[in-house]
Order: sequence, then C-alpha cells, then structure tokens
Amino acid sequence: MGADSFRLVVHQGINKGGFEAFKKMAQDMTMGVEANEPNTLCYEWYVSDDGTDCYLVESYTDSEALLDHLSHVGEALHKMLDVSPLMELLVLGTPNKEVREALAGMGAKFFPLLIGCTR
Repeated sequence: MGADSFRLVVHQGINKGGFEAFKKMAQDMTMGVEANEPNTLCYEWYVSDDGTDCYLVESYTDSEALLDHLSHVGEALHKMLDVSPLMELLVLGTPNKEVREALAGMGAKFFPLLIGCTR
C-alpha cells in the first residue's frame, strides 16, 4: 500500500432477526463501491457463524478516496447502522485532518503505522 493509503476495520453487531436485511444492504453497498469507487482498494464483509456479529475491512488509496466513499454511502450507511449498530471503528494508517474529523464523530480510534511491509 502507498504512503497515503490506510485501512478501516469496522466491527458491527447484527440485530436479532436483521440478518437478511443486513446481508442485502451489505451486497448493495459493495456493488456500489465496486462500480463507482476505483480508489477503494478493499471492501470486504466478514460475518460470525451465528450471524450476530460482523467485521468490514476497507482499504483506501488516500483520504480523498474515503471522502468519496462517504459521499456515496450516506443514506445507506444510516440504514445499515439501524440494523447493524457500530461497535468499534479502527483506522489503521494516517488519513488527513478532514477524514479524522469525519470519523471521530463515529468514535474512531486511530493507529498510525509504526513499521511494516506490504507486498
């Protein structure tokens, strides 16, 4: 990943009886990302075996890519959070001030890269 790239790890619960609605929203959001966001490098949903818990892993080329993503998912994100409440939001890397401010309102925890390698 490039110097400006970063990742999000989003932990969400899934409300009882809400799995099918969650699944449909996740599919729709992913299709939109795939079709319209070339600078979203990764957008993957992982769900627990019992369907009550999920992790969304997102990777962006840079801060502008995430801001673009947020502009596309606005209303869908609010509907998703009604069915699948946010439990934790981790930001891995160093996004710009605008992204930090946008995500801070969601309780994001920021972890700048100390050292690593990506192939």
